Amino acid sequence: MEEQEVKRSRSYWFFNNIGSGLRNRLTGFFKKHPVWAILILLILLYTLFVSRAGLQPFVLIARKYILLVAIVLFVFWRYIRKLKKSTWKQSIVPTLLFVGLLAVSFFFGPPVYRYVSLYFHYNQVKKVRIVDLPESDFERIQPVHSIRTLINQEALSETEDATPPKFVRNVEGGYDFVSAVGPSREYKIQQLSKDMYEILHVPALLPSPVFSGRQRDDVEFEVGELLLFSKNTDIAVIKSFGLLKYLSYEPGEPVYIEKEKGNWVQVVPLIKWKGILFPRPVFGGVVEIEQKSEEDSYIMRVLLGKGKYIQPNGIQNYDYLRGQNLMPVKVADFIAESFRFANGFFAPFPGYHEGDIRIPSYKDAHKAQPFVVHFKMKDREQLFNYYGLEPYQESKKGLSLSLLIPGDSDAEVYYVDHREGEDSYIGSSAISAKIIESKKNYDWDKNYPAESRPYVRKIDGKIRFFWLSTIVTRAGEGESDYISGSIPEICLTDAVYGKVVWIDQDSLTDSKSWMREAERELKGYWE
Repeated sequence: MEEQEVKRSRSYWFFNNIGSGLRNRLTGFFKKHPVWAILILLILLYTLFVSRAGLQPFVLIARKYILLVAIVLFVFWRYIRKLKKSTWKQSIVPTLLFVGLLAVSFFFGPPVYRYVSLYFHYNQVKKVRIVDLPESDFERIQPVHSIRTLINQEALSETEDATPPKFVRNVEGGYDFVSAVGPSREYKIQQLSKDMYEILHVPALLPSPVFSGRQRDDVEFEVGELLLFSKNTDIAVIKSFGLLKYLSYEPGEPVYIEKEKGNWVQVVPLIKWKGILFPRPVFGGVVEIEQKSEEDSYIMRVLLGKGKYIQPNGIQNYDYLRGQNLMPVKVADFIAESFRFANGFFAPFPGYHEGDIRIPSYKDAHKAQPFVVHFKMKDREQLFNYYGLEPYQESKKGLSLSLLIPGDSDAEVYYVDHREGEDSYIGSSAISAKIIESKKNYDWDKNYPAESRPYVRKIDGKIRFFWLSTIVTRAGEGESDYISGSIPEICLTDAVYGKVVWIDQDSLTDSKSWMREAERELKGYWE
């Protein structure tokens, strides 16, 4: 008992002395500088409750590069100590060395950090190798950005704007392009005073989208991407974080999902930075935001944000979330890029690149991967983020590896290594040239193939892999402004032989006829 009392007494007095010292210092500061003390207190309270969302990106930067920041701070501390004991002539060399360290850290630190993080992530991710690509289904005819252009041109008024359309499963099991409507970014007063007030949901299988009353639902989201300050989705979600999430999580791009018929929710995917020395982005679950209700408090939203957090492993408990594409593009891109290390640590090394692969780039930035595709696997049937990775050298356009990342989890990813298969496949970046070559009399100055995405079917017991492309027309001066017409033209390009099959416009709504047409034209090649 006496020993316990002594131990308790020591710890008690230790913490008591620390507390007393802090109290005495704060009390003394308040008495000597009351105005400054009140001002600092107000700034701290404002930062804690109001502006912490604006500071979080800087906190995350320090979190991501904590090792580099620690090294720079240590060298800076040693540098300051050296200056105190040196003349100005003696301080020239240390100053130049320190400035050199800052320059090297700024220009070379992030790439080295990313290189090591990608290698570490590749070894941590659970990879499931499959022999063949699974069959695809629910193919959309219109490209995503064609829908976006059509919404902006045909569905909105002068003072309205819409969020980027997402490929979303509806309550009936079909798939729609879903976009939320709110005040235009050009009118700041409306962004402050209005809510997100309408949802557009266009069936993705329709060749010609119609924005009629049946495709419009009235909603009332007091939080949205097109709104400002505490009404902005990112700010509201960040304010809902506790301390640990504030240091490691960031919001992705929201998705609007129909929870029940007519009951829409805003689902915000989260990016979690996992790890201490070399953090890497992983799927961090979602925050679900309900529509405005009488119980909502303006003060609570300003101070504590809005939204209910759902953990990654809890998503499977919600029917309307399971199988949806909730994966942030930043996380999916990081997984895809980590496969550059499939041949070892030095595979992507500058000047080496043995077995290195890349995410293909396109002239039109809006055709960039991943493609959101519905695949039917043995144990799961859902939306995936598809990457068709090609050799590192841009002049080589063969398909090296197909990567399938489930839209609702990154617990495991699926891949097909085409380099070890019997057939050699053409990559998606080479498809535009094949299509243009197949119709030389077409006006390719104003038209071009967009979003060459996978189309996979099993025919006669063998998987047949095509690239499905939609022909689009420029609708403006920007490369992102294009439409595919009221009745678009689509074509299938065989990924092995490069043969292009143009689909009859009268049969666009009958996807089974696409394969009959492809079989008729490709039978000789396949035999």
